[in-house]
Amino acid sequence: MVWNVGEKKVETKRTGPGKVVEMRPSEKNSSEEAAKESKGRNLTGGMELLELDFLLSVIENTKGNDRNDVTMRKLSFNELIHREQADTIDSNALKAYAIDKNSLYSKVIQCEAMRVLTDRTKRGSKGGT
Repeated sequence: MVWNVGEKKVETKRTGPGKVVEMRPSEKNSSEEAAKESKGRNLTGGMELLELDFLLSVIENTKGNDRNDVTMRKLSFNELIHREQADTIDSNALKAYAIDKNSLYSKVIQCEAMRVLTDRTKRGSKGGT
């Protein structure tokens, strides 16, 4: 008989009346197989599939301190930092991240928000003079 447990096959065979012996790959072999399988796979990607408009809608909705909402905002903000598109975020949202009243965000996010706001201020002052 063969049972599928996840992706591993567990075989049993009868050695005599009433005796059952389970045949499983050793833990060493299964971890080696998993390492081989993961070498060709992208295990870190995924956020690049999300469109800019969606990420901005998540980031710019700064209301609410729910743990899941904050986590989604952090992930989305970090993705825009990674894409080098943090300058597309609305200034009012950037102020919320830079000030970070409730200490919800990381120093990296806070610093990036301040950097983008500073760049905008520099550009604004050059055009006005």
